[in-house]
Amino acid sequence: MSLCQSVICGILSLYHHFLYNNPMIKTDAYLKTALVAAAEGGKLFEKYFGNPGKVEMKFHDPRNLVTEIDRKIERLIRQRIIKKFPDHRIVGEELESSKPSKQVLVWYIDPIDGTANFIRGFPFCCVSLALWDKNGPLVGVVHNPALKQTFWAARKLGAFCNGKRMKVSKENRLAKAFGGYGWGRNIQNAGKHFPELVKDLNKIRTLGTTALEVVMVAKGVYDFHLQAEVNIWDFAAAALILEEAGGKITDWHGKNITPQTKKLIASNGKTHKQLVNIVNKLA
Repeated sequence: MSLCQSVICGILSLYHHFLYNNPMIKTDAYLKTALVAAAEGGKLFEKYFGNPGKVEMKFHDPRNLVTEIDRKIERLIRQRIIKKFPDHRIVGEELESSKPSKQVLVWYIDPIDGTANFIRGFPFCCVSLALWDKNGPLVGVVHNPALKQTFWAARKLGAFCNGKRMKVSKENRLAKAFGGYGWGRNIQNAGKHFPELVKDLNKIRTLGTTALEVVMVAKGVYDFHLQAEVNIWDFAAAALILEEAGGKITDWHGKNITPQTKKLIASNGKTHKQLVNIVNKLA
């Protein structure tokens, strides 16, 4: 058994302990499916990390890359979900979304968030999947095989990394804040935003993976993360993990996130209003 598989087994064991002590929780089958699917996708991830074979451009955009490994992982995860929940809807980054149905439960899959990092063997990339209901995210898993880290959360159950509960940082001063900024694939965003952001924020990093940077806020490593261009599969899982760790996530106007949200503010909650004010001054 690999170290990564051992981590997943330990997480599942801890998870069942929480279920035993929380009999009102109804999301056990969903979270277990997400954890197992992420672990299985992670095996493919590990096998081809830094050596994925053929790399293609999507929409003729050199900043929008995809590999066959992205597609293989998404197919595998879809198969696991369909086997357990055949009437659930599935929306993924790389493959066609399943047909809409009356079912309000929707899975969002990003088979590799940070594909460019994955291609080059830069260990900030992950498998991300989440289940949402009519009230938003219900369960979420962000699995980084390269760094042997698995983040997960279920509504009202808390947020965990490799079985250890996470809490956001306590920093409330932007002048001392450490966080991230992502511009998506629109390089013009970076050119416009960075000169303004560095005036108000202490330290800014950009890792090229929304899911991991949002969970870094949940873990208390980051105090904030700003994302200027995003899709639902990028943040569907990480949003719940952050909220369950005590943080806050909204769009740039401070409104609640939805599947249509395109700009994100993720924070420890203590600096959120200040961040909303800052991004609303950006061009």
